Amino acid sequence: MKIDKVVITHLHGDHFFGLMPMIQSLSILRKGSELLIVGPRDLRRILEEVEERTGSKPQFKVVFREIEVSKELELGKFTVQFFPVDHAGFETYGVKIKERDRPGKFDPAKADELGVPLVLRSVLQKGFSVKLPDGRIVRPRDVMGPPRKGATLVYSSDTRPTESVISAARGADALIHEATYLDELRDRAVATGHSTALEAGKVAEAAGVKKLILTHFSARYREEDLARFEEEASKVYGGEVIAARDFLIVDL
Repeated sequence: MKIDKVVITHLHGDHFFGLMPMIQSLSILRKGSELLIVGPRDLRRILEEVEERTGSKPQFKVVFREIEVSKELELGKFTVQFFPVDHAGFETYGVKIKERDRPGKFDPAKADELGVPLVLRSVLQKGFSVKLPDGRIVRPRDVMGPPRKGATLVYSSDTRPTESVISAARGADALIHEATYLDELRDRAVATGHSTALEAGKVAEAAGVKKLILTHFSARYREEDLARFEEEASKVYGGEVIAARDFLIVDL
């Protein structure tokens, strides 16, 4: 029920078929807030046709926004950019998510030194100046450290290794890159517009990212095979490699 934004990178079934039943479930559960769906242009037509043919109009507001490569999308404290990738000629987009710079850390010792009452400290942490009982003005910079750079996360979507991913991910805190196959099946990866773990490692190394998270493994592989994906990518990438698993949380 907390989901209020969904991004669909391309219209292959394994990437969007779950959207319609999710909308139906949210409607049954009486979701009250708006749902924003961002995706390729044809997704709007598909959603409208499903609604018309099934008569299952959601009981909450659904807003569709077409992906625009040239524009940044503002989503709360994040900006989202889309870029085209190489998925066997099929319209597919990668995603770059940038967190806004965060305020510096609050320094209680400086606040004590300046005599800032406890009730006014949260105001300073929110970026506002305060006036003390004796008339002095204390500004956020007087008690806060330098701003902290926001995190950057890039998702390749389904793609062959491509310069657009390297460019978008340059210096990112983490790159989530598909690794559908191990390199022994590179010919299969080329034929289907996917990447191997080794190729994902090369992209991460070229981009200079801090972490590489591998995902989108072929169903032929099992849980015990994921260590092989990490090992293969690590042959060409010097940073941390993580093979994604269900419910994985990565701290950036």
